[in-house]
Amino acid sequence: MKRFLILQCLVALATMAYAQQPRVMNDDRTYCHELGCGSRKIVSIPNIEGYLTLKGDFHMHTYLDDGSVSPKARVREAWYDGLDVVAMTPHIGVHKTDCVHLKDYNLPYKLAQSEGKKVGVLVIQSAEITRKKPFGHMNALFLKDCNVFEENRYLVDENGVLLRDKNGDRIPNRATEMKDFEAAEAQGAFIIWNHPGWPDKRSTLYPLHKKLIEEKRIHAVELFNGSEWYPRVLDWFDTYKLPMMANTDIHAISANIYNRSLRPMTLVFAKERTLESVREAMFAGRMLALFGNKLAGDAELIKKLLKSSLQVRVIDEKRGSIEVTNISDIEFQATFGKEQKYVVFYPRTATIVTIPQGAELDFANCLAGRKSVKTNIW
Repeated sequence: MKRFLILQCLVALATMAYAQQPRVMNDDRTYCHELGCGSRKIVSIPNIEGYLTLKGDFHMHTYLDDGSVSPKARVREAWYDGLDVVAMTPHIGVHKTDCVHLKDYNLPYKLAQSEGKKVGVLVIQSAEITRKKPFGHMNALFLKDCNVFEENRYLVDENGVLLRDKNGDRIPNRATEMKDFEAAEAQGAFIIWNHPGWPDKRSTLYPLHKKLIEEKRIHAVELFNGSEWYPRVLDWFDTYKLPMMANTDIHAISANIYNRSLRPMTLVFAKERTLESVREAMFAGRMLALFGNKLAGDAELIKKLLKSSLQVRVIDEKRGSIEVTNISDIEFQATFGKEQKYVVFYPRTATIVTIPQGAELDFANCLAGRKSVKTNIW
């Protein structure tokens, strides 16, 4: 036994010594370290008082439905782009790629979750209930089983052949829409109304949605999706205080779309870095939409984020001369005073400005519904 323990120690020491050796550099095999590592973009958005700021994308597709990459690659992209939490949301009943017909709608989550554990990205089990308007598309998050939904979105005859109307269009299976919605509710799902202005370029608040929102059965709506946003959603926030989200609905390769800009994301203010805390925060409405250098959502949350992001050092209190350091990656644009003086707080940059103590700044790119957020910074 003693010899065995000694042998184990020797093996461990040899392994450590080998691991610490520099990589072989010779004419047979030489490493180019500059090109050999994938690095994560550090997206600087500070925590707010009492909560962690987690960066998420809750609408993503893979080649298991109609996207371009695998679930594992989707998670790895999210890690590269600086995200903390994601949701794979396969279209129920949509198969537009050459991939074999998806029989198990839990598979995207299973594959993504295994990769998420490797890189520290939280993965939410989810699905997209995909129907024609007025029902539209809705994401159901925090599911336990994604195989409970209706595969046939359109009416078929007794032989399984699609039925079509006089114009040749497929006839939606309206009878199962609310059945699917209720199946998601039965699992305690967080339900997002996706891209209300797509595909007909009309952000219509249908009676169905109005009823579900008033009954608090739709929990959030996408203000931003992919490359477009829907200003009318701001009105619904004013009326119903319906939380707004920014998601990519990504189908293509991330680097081809967001290589020159900050990736759109939903900021979730969670107590801890766990799925349970993310779920609690989302149901509590502690979210902000960040896209195209716009921040949208609850005014108090925005004010807290502004307070955490803009650090003030007083230079001359009497004159109101201050140095403002923006530690975030968000560019804040504001006006103040009777003359509506304009000031920009650039990301990760310090700016010296003259702003009277207690003066209220109007942050034009911070939207709490149709109104911009107004607050003082010192």
